[in-house]
Amino acid sequence: MKPMSIALTLAAVLALANVSHGHARLVSSSPAGGAQVGEAPKVLTLTFDEEVKLAKLTLTRDGAPISINLDTSAPGAKTVTVPVTPLAPGAYALHWTALSTDDGHVTKGTFTFTVIGATPAY
Repeated sequence: MKPMSIALTLAAVLALANVSHGHARLVSSSPAGGAQVGEAPKVLTLTFDEEVKLAKLTLTRDGAPISINLDTSAPGAKTVTVPVTPLAPGAYALHWTALSTDDGHVTKGTFTFTVIGATPAY
């Protein structure tokens, strides 16, 4: 294979590799996945590696759904903060669905956390 052909092939492979990473990934959350927190959070924070709009959030405590007021009209952002009602001690799972504002891809995920302390006064 000629050097020019090798260079073009390598460039095409690298370009395709960058395209395949177009899906938004959750890079951190607060509370962190798997965390045991002493005081119940007043907000849930999700940070992604690119701007997203949250399409759906479902919070459950010991399997029972907890109401969340999600503003789906909010502009895209890498960090999304969602206020929550006072959370009682228990095991929680947060299921999220996000739409990338860059390429329109949808990603989903779940993380869990446990509240072991008292519910904060609001």
